[in-house]
Amino acid sequence: MYDVLKTAFAECDVDFDSCARGDRGDGALILLPLGTAKSLVADRLPDRITVALRRYNHTRTPQAQIRLRVSLNSGEVLNDGNGWVGEAVDTAFRILDAQRAKDAFAESGRMVAFISSERFFADVIERDPGLLPESYTPIPVSVKTFTGTAYLRLLGEPAALISKPSAVVPEPLDALFLADVNSAVLDVIPRKDLAGLHHHLTQMDVPHLAVMVSRALGPAVPLPRLEGITDAWSAFHLLTDFNAGPDGIPPAITFLRLLAENAEGEPSAMIADWIADQARSLRLGPALGRQRNNRPPIPECPHLHLMIMLEPVSADPTRCTLAFWRQDDPEVWPPALGGVCEIGIDEVEFRVDDVILETEGVWAAQSVSASVEFLLPRTLINLPVQRWAKEHETGQPLPLRYGYRLGIRSLERMRARHWHRAWHVRWDSMVKDPSADRLHYSGGTEFGAHPIDEILSDDHWVGLVLEKPPSSQAEPGAGPDGLTCALRSGLPVVLWHPDAKPEDLRELLDWVLAAESGFIELPDRRKLANSGAAVPFKNSLAHDLVVMWDDPHRVIVLDQPLIPSRQ
Repeated sequence: MYDVLKTAFAECDVDFDSCARGDRGDGALILLPLGTAKSLVADRLPDRITVALRRYNHTRTPQAQIRLRVSLNSGEVLNDGNGWVGEAVDTAFRILDAQRAKDAFAESGRMVAFISSERFFADVIERDPGLLPESYTPIPVSVKTFTGTAYLRLLGEPAALISKPSAVVPEPLDALFLADVNSAVLDVIPRKDLAGLHHHLTQMDVPHLAVMVSRALGPAVPLPRLEGITDAWSAFHLLTDFNAGPDGIPPAITFLRLLAENAEGEPSAMIADWIADQARSLRLGPALGRQRNNRPPIPECPHLHLMIMLEPVSADPTRCTLAFWRQDDPEVWPPALGGVCEIGIDEVEFRVDDVILETEGVWAAQSVSASVEFLLPRTLINLPVQRWAKEHETGQPLPLRYGYRLGIRSLERMRARHWHRAWHVRWDSMVKDPSADRLHYSGGTEFGAHPIDEILSDDHWVGLVLEKPPSSQAEPGAGPDGLTCALRSGLPVVLWHPDAKPEDLRELLDWVLAAESGFIELPDRRKLANSGAAVPFKNSLAHDLVVMWDDPHRVIVLDQPLIPSRQ
């Protein structure tokens, strides 16, 4: 609403930002600067609001389109410290709520209702034939203590829909598909343009189609299931059912822009020309420019993440909250919250199975690798997620470690913003120098009696191997705790094993970090270690290795409580 008003005011040569305003939830009180000509307001503002609103509504589905009632009045206004007051303000809001105006507006199907006070009409509109006083209808108003007359003008005829082709009249083959097009957003695209788009889009080979669809929708909209979405046209048609985002750009147009940037030849040039025409007609040029500059390129080798948070319910230790975030665009973070529910601790693995299968249903069209990460608090840090499986209902569950890069993340560190600066420092240091000698083994004798927090304060270290699994909570009075010290010091990598001997664990990690890029390949090498044929170790040794791989650039903001549904 504010974007529509700001555009309309600018086209009336009125600086919207210089107007005093009072927000009313689903409406606004706007006070024009002193010296603004009343005739200018009555002359230009109705048409410019209508035009701006038509542009907005043409990029939205019917359910998301906006209609506005606008009242006009003038007079003395004061600010009593709590807001703007005065008889002129009271009258403006009373005529805005006139039931006769609401009824006429609803029945008309128009986009804008202008309601002038009797005083404003008599002083301004009625005196100037150019302001079309005959287009205003007097209506009685009786709202609260106010009784009087207002003047109503309705603007913005409903947009005419594209007529469907007749079954009797023959159509060219390229136009037959239009009989099935029923999207409200497509109705604003000229028929000849649709035929041209259809011809080119059905013949285009689109790499990473699902990534393009996700990027077109934006991070706030979860990726829908893409069954039957096999080419650029079907993806474009799907996206026309989604509204434009805050930038005003319809997802269908964003998708076509991505196609034009990533394709070659005649189709790319045709699509780029069509987008340029749409940008001019819908005044989207600046928004498209900002979008192009702010969105990262589609990666050649994308990777997806599913993050699953588990947290005990404080009032009932037998239950926990499960929430998940599914990354549908490999370059966009954070993703939208996928869901949250309360479940029993004894059924966690099976409910995680449900989340993973739901995610795979959405990712079905993606030919990319994926990670499953568990965001855990200290109290659940020893959940054996590395031993969990999926597809239990088949009777032949498949271990998660075979299909995903599997790891855990710290819920405490995610929430503790005062730890994040050190976390970024160590992560960036690891990316710059990922050599394997930056992994510290706790419990060794080479550092003597130095406490672990003192040792980890050395910026050389980016990873820590715990000599035993961490306890579910730090023990008071037991000295510095290895896991807590690692988190506070910003170490992005923490590893442990539930039962391996120190010498066996060191041998395994020497192999895992033996690649030239050291830590950078740790998640992939850890997944490779799950193949018994690939590593010279017992399967159980590699399978049970716990890896905390904590990337500070992929943080979920957890400043609001998650409200679960009970299951």
